[in-house]
Amino acid sequence: MTDKIRIGISSCLLGEHVRYDGEHKQDHYLTDTLGKYVKWVPVCPEVEYGLPVPREPMRLVGDPIAPRIVTITTGIDHTDGILKWTR
Repeated sequence: MTDKIRIGISSCLLGEHVRYDGEHKQDHYLTDTLGKYVKWVPVCPEVEYGLPVPREPMRLVGDPIAPRIVTITTGIDHTDGILKWTR
């Protein structure tokens, strides 16, 4: 038997309640169809960085080459912290 290919995927697409609003965005095609052939490696950068669920929504702003990750209401910039988590 061949080992399944490991692929990183957003945890919310696998049905984990990690989105900013405490919900998920499970994609049954990914879990039920492709999941038979691959080993998903779930990741949620916001949660692993330490942000809570639920949390204030964020968006990318600024330079498209080097965007910033900023909360929509309070304007808190989480870019440096999330980039530090990736290293």
